[in-house]
Amino acid sequence: MPLPAADLTRLSRLLDEALPLDEAGREAWLQNLPPEDADLRPLLAELLADDAAPLSRAAVAPGPISLLDRLPAMAANAARQALGQPANASNSRVGPYGLLRRIGEGGMGEVWLAERVDGGLQREVALKLPARPAGADPQRLARRFERERDILAALEHPHIARLYDAGIAPDGQPYLAMEYVDGQPLTAWAEQQALPLRARIELFLQVLQAVQHAHSQLVVHRDLKPSNIFVNREGQVRLLDFGIATLLADEAEPGHGPATEWANAPMTPNYASPEQIAGEPLGTASDVYSLGVVLCELLSGQRPYRLARASRGALEDAILHTEPSRPSQLVGAEQPLLRRELRGDLDTIALKALRKAPAERYVSAEAFEQDLRRWLRHEPVLAHPSHWTYRTRKFMRRHALPVAAGAVATLSLAVGLGMALHQAEAARRQAQRTLAVQDFLIGLFNEADPAHAQGRELSAHDLLARGERELTRLAAEPDLSAQLGGVLMTLYRKLGDGVRALPLAEQQVAWALQQQGAGSLAHGDALMALASIHTMLGHHERAMTTLAGADAVLARHGEARAEARLALAMMKADNLQALQRPTDALKLVQLTLQQLVARDGAQSWPVIRAKVQEATLLAATGETAPSRQLLEELAPLLARDWPEQGLEATELRADVGYALWQLREFEASGELLRRSITELERLAGPRNAGTIQASRTLGMLYMDSGQYARAAEVLRSNVARSRTFYGPGDSETALNLSFLVLPLYRTNDVAGALVAAREAWRLVGAGPGTLSVSEQRGVRRRFAGALLAAGQTPQALAEFATLADDERAAGGLDTRHATTLLLQAGALNTVGQPREALASAQAGAALFGRSDNAIGRLGRAKCLLMQTLALVTLQRPDEAAQSLAEAERLFSAELPAEHPDRQLLPWVRSTLLQASGQAAAAEAMRNQARARYTERSGGTLPERPSYVF
Repeated sequence: MPLPAADLTRLSRLLDEALPLDEAGREAWLQNLPPEDADLRPLLAELLADDAAPLSRAAVAPGPISLLDRLPAMAANAARQALGQPANASNSRVGPYGLLRRIGEGGMGEVWLAERVDGGLQREVALKLPARPAGADPQRLARRFERERDILAALEHPHIARLYDAGIAPDGQPYLAMEYVDGQPLTAWAEQQALPLRARIELFLQVLQAVQHAHSQLVVHRDLKPSNIFVNREGQVRLLDFGIATLLADEAEPGHGPATEWANAPMTPNYASPEQIAGEPLGTASDVYSLGVVLCELLSGQRPYRLARASRGALEDAILHTEPSRPSQLVGAEQPLLRRELRGDLDTIALKALRKAPAERYVSAEAFEQDLRRWLRHEPVLAHPSHWTYRTRKFMRRHALPVAAGAVATLSLAVGLGMALHQAEAARRQAQRTLAVQDFLIGLFNEADPAHAQGRELSAHDLLARGERELTRLAAEPDLSAQLGGVLMTLYRKLGDGVRALPLAEQQVAWALQQQGAGSLAHGDALMALASIHTMLGHHERAMTTLAGADAVLARHGEARAEARLALAMMKADNLQALQRPTDALKLVQLTLQQLVARDGAQSWPVIRAKVQEATLLAATGETAPSRQLLEELAPLLARDWPEQGLEATELRADVGYALWQLREFEASGELLRRSITELERLAGPRNAGTIQASRTLGMLYMDSGQYARAAEVLRSNVARSRTFYGPGDSETALNLSFLVLPLYRTNDVAGALVAAREAWRLVGAGPGTLSVSEQRGVRRRFAGALLAAGQTPQALAEFATLADDERAAGGLDTRHATTLLLQAGALNTVGQPREALASAQAGAALFGRSDNAIGRLGRAKCLLMQTLALVTLQRPDEAAQSLAEAERLFSAELPAEHPDRQLLPWVRSTLLQASGQAAAAEAMRNQARARYTERSGGTLPERPSYVF
């Protein structure tokens, strides 16, 4: 129903007067409207009747959009009319997109199914057309959209709908092109599929993983609700509308009036947190609250507030002041089994997410997820009910006068008796704790009794495993159990066994929150320990989120944790480096290093550790000379015996081996890595993450130095080690398996390479893992390369095309994308598309050329070889010879004469001879190159050159 903007302004003003009234008051108000507003009486009556309808009307299944729900879209169209522009319609165009049909409308504007019509990548998108503020500066709006596009492009996650494009159309219309999800809202899909309770929770875990990923990128959703959480036909969640509220609400433009304020409201009241309702600053805890509302609705079919009066004002008052109902209380008497299943732990989990105070909710979406996983595994959950002291405080505030009167009467009597009882109880408790510790230690070392050991020499892992079992005997002493669990967690961490340390660290965080409270020193220390274990296990995004929480807590305690915050900064740099952000990591290390030198001295262990990390990052960013100089300065310090540092000193020497590999000092790096691996296994046993990481580095060192058979041997052993430590289905095992693919197809075990690559990619897609988006792309790149080597070129091409699109969409135009383009060029040339192959190889060479280091120069040389092959096919021999000559110059500068990859030059040159009619000379050159390659590497080259690895 189109309305002029002036009428909408009147409508908004009148609704502001009527909505706070009760039903009788609204009726009287309608009858007494002034004559100049009487024409709006029918529409006002319909809107007020719609507001009085049950607020939970969409809880079970979506129905027709109400008039009140359509009001924001009406406001958006009115704003367009005020600017002299027509309303959007099918077959019209917005920027490069043609509109097909409207698929949604609401407080932010409209959503259309659209397709690109300007010759760009053809695919259907969900095109969001936000309401455009009157009088807005188009250039400023464009800059805001570009910034938002860059933020949203970082949200690469399988359960988040991707942003493809954002901009301003020539007529000034803002647009956001998102992935189109053919599915249904979360709650509607669960109802249609009649999902049982456990299946609903498993579905909700996908939502939590998506939100956790966004929070790790410092993005807060602010509008989590079922209609923004779609489930596709395969039962996979896609989270929608990330960043839209921020985009439309930040830096509000002039000209906003009552008619358009609903179109810019950055929340949905039914799912808003108390701090959103109160207009306070928002953090990730606000999203946790909204997730609690969604979970409550998903499990019970109802949202957690029962209102005496169905109005927005009553809803906001309930969110701010009324305790939410438990999910089990919201289920009707006709569902006794569901009510029984929800009662207890699930009620407790939901209520923890719905706490009024942000600090009392789950510390993160990940913590929320982990508690639900504990429920699924029939394990105790960490969201314990409120402590009795909390309930007592609430009682005293409600009954302040009677309590005060009673307290005066009993105080004098209680003081004397209480002191005596307290002293007796303290003595009894201390005696109990002493006996409990004594029993724990005796039980721990009973394992060493000859009758138990049976001649077996016990390791530190054996004793720690026994200690974990002994902790169950301390159920009556939860504080002591937590403290001893912290000791075991620290020892596991020192042994490099993060897998066993992780659940103990999570328990430490829960205990600190329960006993000391959010923001306490114990809470900050526990978060930092948990982050260190996530780092050890390669859970880098989780580690960054946990570190942010730890830093926020420890910052409140000043000098008491100043040293810990420096260690925290170095740990953050570790994770930034692993997440392929070496420049950011280097800046952080150099800044922290100055503080460490001032605090501890230039030759202290923390400074040595930081300088090794600085040397590694300098090498990774192409600053080889400063890196070498720093490592030379560190050599005498690292040669010392550091017995007090134990395992950490050996891990640090392995890090130096990594830095030397980056500097292409293969012999020195290999020797140091081999020694470190032996020492790590001696100190920590075969089960530790450090050995796995160092072995992977050693395998890749052998790959870079052309020792492919040796690389296959090392990486194959490392996969076995990873399966034992992480488990056969873990994503870290998938990563290690994917690295084995590289030497397998270089040594002509093409079938083995394809099996390993396919299994690694299957594990990555099988479920939630810990690999970063960049690591997942690496696994996919190696899978596509194995397909190409196995002759399955069409499937390889499809994988490369998808991968290249993803990398471009994420802005990842670096050497990894260049590698994708190189391999894609080989696949294109193999299927007879030399022009496309040439373009891909040229684009890869340009990207490699931006990196002034050995990786960039060698990558560019291989792209030039690939250009040569394509140019020969295109019968452009002069250009092919020029490309080959430049590749030879780069190889000669970077590779020693005996390196097997030098044989790629005559192998490719043979195609030039073949094209010039010198078939016999070409065959002789090609065969000699292949024989020398095999002799020097243990690998093989394909008989006919069509692609270059």
